[in-house]
This record gives sequence, structure tokens and C-alpha cells, in this order.
Amino acid sequence: MKKVLILGANGHTSQEIIPRLLNQDNIGITLFIRNMNDNLTFTHPKINYVQGDALNINDLKKAMQGQNIIVSTLGGLDLDIKTSNIIQAMQYNSIERLIAINAGGIYDELPEPFNSWDKKMVGYTRPINLKAANLIESSQLQYTILRPIWLTNKPIETFELTYKGEPFKGTETSRASIAKIIVDIIKDPSIQTRKNIGVSQPNTDGTKPLAYQ
Repeated sequence: MKKVLILGANGHTSQEIIPRLLNQDNIGITLFIRNMNDNLTFTHPKINYVQGDALNINDLKKAMQGQNIIVSTLGGLDLDIKTSNIIQAMQYNSIERLIAINAGGIYDELPEPFNSWDKKMVGYTRPINLKAANLIESSQLQYTILRPIWLTNKPIETFELTYKGEPFKGTETSRASIAKIIVDIIKDPSIQTRKNIGVSQPNTDGTKPLAYQ
């Protein structure tokens, strides 16, 4: 049985990942959350909850014991610190496979004028997200970095991929599509290894996401 640890399990994207994983056979799920007093959305024999803080490396080391695949949906202005802790905790537990969500725009790869608009709105997050991506890429982990942009809750699983060094396409990404990609990788961890991938919803090219037009 594959054992998967999801970091940031109470987040919106994780809420799309978890039910899709529950539909798979031979996968055990551990959800890493900061506060056990939060509403625990999922109760299922396959699911185990672990309380901890990604800023505490010892919490991560303990949570990762016996796991095979780590999924990080974490964000925030301390993502670089969390990412460093994740890498060290994985190495401590001899875990190789990491799937980490980052953000589009960190390489100025968004098409103009969308890139300038995005930079104006959330550009302050780019240096931290870039540092987090660099930490992962400089590790020896078998990683996949996913770079969505302006996440939506649309029930759309179709997606368009661009790789690091290629211009990004589109202005938004559905959480459902990110969840589908992550579950596909968990099913076959050999795919998209050591890849840094932009993910967008097809046919959303423009100056800004639909919600802001």
C-alpha cells in the first residue's frame, strides 16, 4: 500500500485531492493539520490525522515516518522555511517522492499584460515562492513542482501544461485539475519526476482572470 502524507490538508486544494484519493485502491492517507480542533471534513478508515506545524521540523519528521509520498499544498510568506523543513524531514526519513504546489509567475513567465497585472497584485510573494522552488530543485528528491495561477473552484479537470523555460498559458487554474494531476502522479510516481510544471485551464488566455474582468 502506498502511504501518502498531505501537508496543508485543511486547504481548499487538499479538499479536492482527498476525495479523489479515497476512490483509489491501496492508498493510505495521512492528513497533516495545525489544529485538531478545526472541522475535520473527512472521516474514513483510510485516513489518519496528524497534528503539527510545518515550521517545526520535528513535527514533520514524526509525521513522515512510514510514508512513501509527500504532497505539499502549503503556501504563505514563510513557504521557503517550510520547504527547507520538508526537504530535511524527507531526507531524515529516506523519502524521495515529493509533489509540491508553488505558483505561476515566479520566473516572469506569464504573458504580458497578464504578467504585469499579476505582479502588481501578488508580486510580493514571488521571491519567496521562487526560493522554495529553488530549494526543491537543488535537492536530490524525486520532485514534481506544480505552478498553478489564480486558483478557482470550478469543477473542471482539463488542464494545459507548460514546463520551466516555456511561456505560461492561460490566466487561471482549477483546483480540480491540480487534484487530478496529483492523484495521477501518486498512482504512478515515475511520471513527471524532477519536473517544474506550469498548470492552467485551457482557453483562459487574456489580460487577467475571468473573476477580475
